[in-house]
Amino acid sequence: MALYLDTVIQPAKVSIHVVPRTCIKSEAFDITLLILPLATGLGAAAAVLANPVFFTPVLVANLWLLGYHHVVATYTRLASTKQTLPRNRVPAIGLLLAITAAMLSLAFTGAWVVASAFFYLQWFHYMRHGHGLARRYFRVTPEAQVAGSRDLATDLVIYLVPIYAIAARSATMGAAFLDLPIKAVVLPEQVIAALGVAAAAAGLLWLVSCSISFARGTLDTLYAGFVLSHIAIFLVGYLGIEDVNIGWLAINVWHNFQYGMVVWMMNQKHAANVDPAAQFLSPVSQPGRVAIYFAGCLALSAIVYVALGSFVPVLGGGLAVTVGIYVGINVHHYAVDALIWKRRRPQTI
Repeated sequence: MALYLDTVIQPAKVSIHVVPRTCIKSEAFDITLLILPLATGLGAAAAVLANPVFFTPVLVANLWLLGYHHVVATYTRLASTKQTLPRNRVPAIGLLLAITAAMLSLAFTGAWVVASAFFYLQWFHYMRHGHGLARRYFRVTPEAQVAGSRDLATDLVIYLVPIYAIAARSATMGAAFLDLPIKAVVLPEQVIAALGVAAAAAGLLWLVSCSISFARGTLDTLYAGFVLSHIAIFLVGYLGIEDVNIGWLAINVWHNFQYGMVVWMMNQKHAANVDPAAQFLSPVSQPGRVAIYFAGCLALSAIVYVALGSFVPVLGGGLAVTVGIYVGINVHHYAVDALIWKRRRPQTI
């Protein structure tokens, strides 16, 4: 679909018309993954913009239905069987304790330290996850079947638009985020302008690439649609919506919904047959049991976070301990997320 700036493809030797497009999972799933998370994120933001009173209930619904489940879903990849937990003991337990302890230490130096780290780490996590999903869409296109092919135009726009968006947001967001004190990283105006030019150039390059593919009759609409949705959500969330909290809510809902769907897809792919070693995850990941799967993960996340909510006040420390522990869990999720999706072979189910 895109311009291959680092790969020369000889038309006489390779025909991209020969290899049909496959799917990440199925055509229905690919379309749903493209449309539903984006529509839900933008819809949540639109509801709050129409009536700010909706912010708290929408936020709570996002946390309980998508956010907590999103974090717990990571652990279904790390500790789903009797064999995977011992193998993943260090990233699943040791790293969690180390990161949470570090976040707690930082929290006692000031809640703004952890809140600021959380804000920027989330942005980076969203951007990286978007790139990972773009690569999944790309790998099922005919162009990706050519050895050594790489879609440089998409890679550039996937990264440069969010980088410009966060730089522009940081310059205008003020000193609070979700009622927590924050110190934004404000770059010089000239640097922000240069990032904007770079992002616009990347967007133009991507559009030219899409136009060439369209002229050739090889444009993959789902792949192009996902890249466009990635660009749109970052521009709307960080630039189009003035309130930093509502803009963050749009992107957070989008990402959480996406992540839950992708984890379910991977668990379901690796559970073609019921694995007796995965007594919970394997049976609920069978085809046709998506509702049971999400209900099970929701119940598990409710147990974990209700217990956590009861435990944190016992420790004392007020806001510092609360922020430190919750941010520590999320930062741990970001760290192990980078690990589990880079594995070449399924080692978790």
